[in-house]
Amino acid sequence: MNYIVMDLEWNQSGTRYRAERNGVRLNGEIIEIGAVRVNEDMEILERYCEFVKPECYQKMNRNVTELTDITDEMIARGRPFREVITEFLTWCGEDAFLTWSENDIIMIEDNMLFHGMDIDGLPKCYDMQLLFDDQITQEDRSFALSYAMWKFDIRPERSHDALNDAINTVEVLKRLDLSEGFEEYEI
Repeated sequence: MNYIVMDLEWNQSGTRYRAERNGVRLNGEIIEIGAVRVNEDMEILERYCEFVKPECYQKMNRNVTELTDITDEMIARGRPFREVITEFLTWCGEDAFLTWSENDIIMIEDNMLFHGMDIDGLPKCYDMQLLFDDQITQEDRSFALSYAMWKFDIRPERSHDALNDAINTVEVLKRLDLSEGFEEYEI
């Protein structure tokens, strides 16, 4: 079985304004999708990375730029969300998503609904923070990916880059017992 380890970067409004459409108040607009397809041994088989040209929050929020180094020029060269997400989901096939927190899948769902797209066919998603907490910290709370990497003494790829964070997540997952974790996983 293969998995898609996915990470997103998103832009936010610089004001209290939030775009609203199709009953969805858009708190974050996806600007980058990064993912790797891995096998059960967490070996990277393929990579996917695309910038998305935002429709609502077209000017980068200063805080997001400081965190990600993503500029207005970079997102202006991106492709429309519907085009990128359709291509990405086709690339994913039926492989389950592994993400570091539930925020990424919530963001995909919100962005798809905002754009009037059906979310029923999205792959199953597992929050790897839960497995990390269950197996390593047992503190019943969420830890940043950077903490997990520090805990395992992993030298990270540059953080807050969608593809690099997907790769960083794979490095953490190599140190967890995924078989046990998936058996105990509660949705």
